[in-house]
Amino acid sequence: MQDVSVRIAVAVFGVLTIAILLLAVFNEKGALQVHTQAKKLGAIESEIRRLDSENQQLTTEIQALRTDPTAIEKLAREELKLVKPGEVVLVIPEN
Repeated sequence: MQDVSVRIAVAVFGVLTIAILLLAVFNEKGALQVHTQAKKLGAIESEIRRLDSENQQLTTEIQALRTDPTAIEKLAREELKLVKPGEVVLVIPEN
């Protein structure tokens, strides 16, 4: 009789242990969810770093356009296709 009680106790303990492990892995705050959220956080932090870098570059470009006549001239020539009086522009067709 005592042997049966020990087996039942071990079986109950085993079932409870398995249930707790399953909850630890699969519930909404379990290991799988934590891993998924950590991956999302890494992607978001990477995007933030990229956007910060882009913002810094744009800030530098804005400052140059406010203060540097050479930067303004370069932008006018490249983006607006402007030329100085007397200059000749050669247009080479693209393939």
